[in-house]
Amino acid sequence: MSPSSIDWSAVSIEACATQRQYMRHRFLRTVQKYAPWLAIASIVSVLLGFPWSHLHHTIELSVLQSTSYLIFITVSLQVIFDTRRGHPWVGWLIGFVLLGFSLQAGWRFSHHAAFNHFSSLQSFSSAVSHGQIATDFTMSLLVITSWGLCQLQYNKVSQAILSIAMLMPVTAVLAQAYGIPDAYGQLSALSCLAGLCCASALLAKQVSQTSMSYLLLLDDTGKHLRWIISLLFVCAIFLGGVGVYFKHDYRLTPLIITLSLISVVSIMTFTYYRKGVMHEQVLPPEDLAFASELEAAIAHQEFYLVYQPQLDLTTGALVGVEALIRWRHPQQGVVPPVKFIGIAEVTGLIVPMGAWVLKAACQQVAAWKDGALSQVKVSVNVSPIQLRSAGFHAYVQQVLRETGLAADRLVIELTESAFVHTDDKGTAHLQALKQLGVKLAIDDFGTGYSCLAYLRDIPGDYLKVDRSFVNDVPGKERSEAVTSAIVVLGKNLHYQIVAEGVETQAQADYLKSLGCDLVQGYLYAKPMEAGVLQQWVRDRQTQPL
Repeated sequence: MSPSSIDWSAVSIEACATQRQYMRHRFLRTVQKYAPWLAIASIVSVLLGFPWSHLHHTIELSVLQSTSYLIFITVSLQVIFDTRRGHPWVGWLIGFVLLGFSLQAGWRFSHHAAFNHFSSLQSFSSAVSHGQIATDFTMSLLVITSWGLCQLQYNKVSQAILSIAMLMPVTAVLAQAYGIPDAYGQLSALSCLAGLCCASALLAKQVSQTSMSYLLLLDDTGKHLRWIISLLFVCAIFLGGVGVYFKHDYRLTPLIITLSLISVVSIMTFTYYRKGVMHEQVLPPEDLAFASELEAAIAHQEFYLVYQPQLDLTTGALVGVEALIRWRHPQQGVVPPVKFIGIAEVTGLIVPMGAWVLKAACQQVAAWKDGALSQVKVSVNVSPIQLRSAGFHAYVQQVLRETGLAADRLVIELTESAFVHTDDKGTAHLQALKQLGVKLAIDDFGTGYSCLAYLRDIPGDYLKVDRSFVNDVPGKERSEAVTSAIVVLGKNLHYQIVAEGVETQAQADYLKSLGCDLVQGYLYAKPMEAGVLQQWVRDRQTQPL
């Protein structure tokens, strides 16, 4: 049965809407997707607004103004190139934009009355003191500086500078709100629009790499931080208005308030970052891009299942199969789970992915009606995040009802770390699964916390010896001692012992001597797709190991 026959709408992305990490990373990915569009908006603003902007009476002011716009265009083009370098139209866009700006600048300067005026460094220095031009040029310098720091991987400093650039227009807004004419620091309309779009694009491009992204957190930490900053913003603006009302230096008031707001944002976010208030992992950009591909793979049904046989170590009979997920990537081919399961865990995508695995595996095993496969059990790995998700027990019950698979033929495999971190709700889920008749297996035992209390208290049925121990037996005394202890302990607690990763006959003989019940590994069979597994069963003659 192919994955395409599964109703994916039942396990859509909405299934993990309660996963904060998933929502955070999805939000950050969404912000990053807007980076090239913000850059395009900045470029369009300059190209459309530059011909109609005021032509200053000196060549120095015009050069500074044009340089500011050129910086916005250059940084915006770099953002587009970094985020869309694989598209064939990017090169054409860069050439077209630079050519268009060059033609516009040439046409404007050819009509400049002081075009033949000889400019010196001193004349440019005096031009910088011009109010509006100085502010425009300052904003462009902040943007190009933050871009350079971003290229050097100084992302925290880069975003701090970007926050300053983006708050510069606040000065003008406050001046208008306070009724101050010609306040220092008012940007031109074109620089304000183009600069804000350019700075926003650069900020969106690196939003996941810095402590400033704490402002975007969707959990209680992020909400708390935004409430504090909003309250301090209101207080600063209110006090500024009071200062203007009582006739203090009104020209400096908006600037002081703007600097105060910048300080509030920087201090609060860096304080939260340094104290480690937020413990959720932030993915690097390359992993964020991979997570986007993974999310698309879920929507496009690019996954399939393979099954590895589990044999009775005494009789050699086939008693079960372990369902393992594989990703058939359109460009990279088959991607092994080790490359994407970790990302799926961090982002929460493991929830819809695991839901699909559970349903697809149960549906396939229930469809085997004849021969040795008609009574096999199917083992499905379940993430701790899935176990703690609301409605997991109900979903398992629904899958069993829809597929017609007997509950005692489903084995839920959980790593020992999942049992260690299981709270009262998780324990209740385990008890509910046992009441359904579902079997529970403890996977990778001995590789994590190895807490013996949960072996006593959790109603498990199978204990799996990790392949890292199996690989070293027989022959290594310490590994033999650990493996023997796990088997004896499990047997005394009435677990069935499953050894995984068996690749040699010597390993199989040693495990059999210890009393292991079930075995799986390359010595017997590699993971196979359903059709290949059926052929393997038909060709195989059951005989004692």
